[in-house]
Amino acid sequence: MEPDTTRSPSGRGFWEQRYRDEDPSGPPPAPNPAFTALAGELSLVPPPSEGSRALELACGRGGDALWLAAAGWRVTAVDIAEHALSALAERARRAGLGDRLDVERHDLARSVPAPGSRDLVYANYFHTVVDLDRGAALRRAARSVADGGVFAVIDHGSSAPWSWEQRDDHPSAEDLWRSLGLGAGWTLLVCEGRSRLARGPHGGTATVVDTVVAARRRAGGGERA
Repeated sequence: MEPDTTRSPSGRGFWEQRYRDEDPSGPPPAPNPAFTALAGELSLVPPPSEGSRALELACGRGGDALWLAAAGWRVTAVDIAEHALSALAERARRAGLGDRLDVERHDLARSVPAPGSRDLVYANYFHTVVDLDRGAALRRAARSVADGGVFAVIDHGSSAPWSWEQRDDHPSAEDLWRSLGLGAGWTLLVCEGRSRLARGPHGGTATVVDTVVAARRRAGGGERA
């Protein structure tokens, strides 16, 4: 399906349409395998402490946020689509995670959640259908990472047959890292493309590439929100 943004300069209309049939009474969405693998690699599950806080940008159906909350994190999940957020909040309530998962609607071209000290800020498949300075949005969010905290971005490094966006010019991990412009206050932990076998939403499998970048904020390093 080709995205139609003529009636929604922010892209909100496209995403509301995409999630219009989301039913919180159905099976919960699975977390992104690339994200769960990275979280294990960086010892993020279980969380560093009881009060560890995470922020997810462009959460979509919320599989990653639900997974983190179930593991003990206190998660704020952000998206532009109100329907997706309402369904996610109801899923969290039904799972007994309502006290660990909050939702906030933001058009990330214009706003990010209020400043705070978070142990993990991440964006999994934060891809847009409009002309957005995504690097600037990610940098703004990264300012709320606490000293010793992790900032992680996982992008599509290839287009699966079922992807809404078909392209063959995905940026490399090095391109992604440069676009973040985080500066000397960060230690780069992961910067690579990772292949895996993925299953599509309606069956079928394909080998896909995930572009994975993660960095840790050094004590006293980098600009704050």
